[in-house]
Amino acid sequence: MKKFSALLFLMLGLTALVRAQKAAINISVKNSNAKSCELWIRSKALGKNFLKLGQYNIQLAKGKGVINIDLKKPVFADLSIADNDTEQVRWNTMRLYLVNGYNLKINADAATGKFVVIGTGSKDNQPLPLKIPSYNIKKLYGDSLPNRIIALANNHRQQLQSIYALYFRKHKPSADFIKNIKEDINYSALNIYYYFKGNSMIQLFDVYDRHKPAWKKIQDSLLKVVKLDNSNALTAVNYSQFLSNFLSREKRSMDLEAMLHPVEFYKEHYNTDIETGKKLYFAEGEILLTEKIINKHFTGAVAETAYAMLLDEAMGEQDRRNLVSIYNRFCSRFPKSEYCLLFKPSIEKIRKAEAKVLTADMVFLPQNGSDLKSFKEILALAKGKTVLLDMWGTWCGPCREEIAEHGAAIKAHFKNKGLDYYYIANNDINHLEEWKKLIAYLDMKGTHVLANDSLNKDIMDTVKGEAYPTYVIIKKDGSWELSKAGYPLDRDKLIKQLEAALAM
Repeated sequence: MKKFSALLFLMLGLTALVRAQKAAINISVKNSNAKSCELWIRSKALGKNFLKLGQYNIQLAKGKGVINIDLKKPVFADLSIADNDTEQVRWNTMRLYLVNGYNLKINADAATGKFVVIGTGSKDNQPLPLKIPSYNIKKLYGDSLPNRIIALANNHRQQLQSIYALYFRKHKPSADFIKNIKEDINYSALNIYYYFKGNSMIQLFDVYDRHKPAWKKIQDSLLKVVKLDNSNALTAVNYSQFLSNFLSREKRSMDLEAMLHPVEFYKEHYNTDIETGKKLYFAEGEILLTEKIINKHFTGAVAETAYAMLLDEAMGEQDRRNLVSIYNRFCSRFPKSEYCLLFKPSIEKIRKAEAKVLTADMVFLPQNGSDLKSFKEILALAKGKTVLLDMWGTWCGPCREEIAEHGAAIKAHFKNKGLDYYYIANNDINHLEEWKKLIAYLDMKGTHVLANDSLNKDIMDTVKGEAYPTYVIIKKDGSWELSKAGYPLDRDKLIKQLEAALAM
């Protein structure tokens, strides 16, 4: 009996030890006075990264720091060290391969950028024997045909193959590391090509449309070498990046088809005419269309990851339409997914916010201001006031995101200080119901205008606005200036600019 008890105790102890195993990194940095370094798990990063997954800040005391991470599967991560904590920081980065049970001891020199790695798992985590060559796709922007970009993508893949073949011979890494590196290399050309193709589609519009068969032919040839739906490649950074790009660019492709070939597009997707089809298309919203793309192309673990990317981006951009129902379908399909629990608190907040209604502090001009045609008319309405004017749209993710992140804080700072708020919604003249729902949802207290095309164009042309959101500060004397806070919004800079305007 005693032997049995001892054996049971030993087994329980070993089980606990196995469960307690994590990926450990002990780092020592010299020639740096930085107080921390950064670790970014690449395959966990999700689009907008609303959940902030995979982002770790390793605190350094006298140049030394430790982090332990519990991983469900192997991951690639980037470890970045700096020589200081100022804005003039110089970064050095090393790619790591982390597995539960690995115990890496890393000595880094911030002056030279050299890393020395020992310990369990070190064979998978040595510095590369050659530096991976950089490539510049921006110099190819404007190409109407894919010849140069596919040559660049294939050349980069061949360079990676040569570098890692040398690494394999020199360090004899684990079989899993070799397998995942090969998957990453296999998807490198597709990732580069598809990203560039998506940019060309957005930048060139009708020029791209005329040459679309040539772009598609090369994409199809790449997808004969690697699979679109590949759960075995989820650890690979290039596949994760490609998956994220695929979801967003396929949606943009639908937008382009709706714009350039509306009769065919609305007939194919909605079996209706253009006018009715446009209403149905807008009503579905970005994320419902993305869900359709996921269900069409992906299964299993890839679909689960793609759903997580969808939810993460939608929450980051405050895209609430259909979000709760999509989350419910996701959790019904993947009830054991960690993302169900991770997203649940935010979904509950959205449920509550959906019940918000318009208040007396949300002021609508007669005819919702749709009769206004010029910036001068807006300045006349603001005469004698200091106003923060926000050019936004219900369809604009960055607009919704910045209102949610900064709106309440700015209003709290300027409470009872005489600052007014004008929200001018653009390209929303046919979205009246969604416009008012979103105003209530985001608690947008202020004066609201539903701009026609003339007003939108006149304001943006006058202030030289280049994109949405555009912020304009109107002063009591009728003069105005553009926000200097940039994008993403530097709230403190905008507050200082507003305080100066109020002080006039």
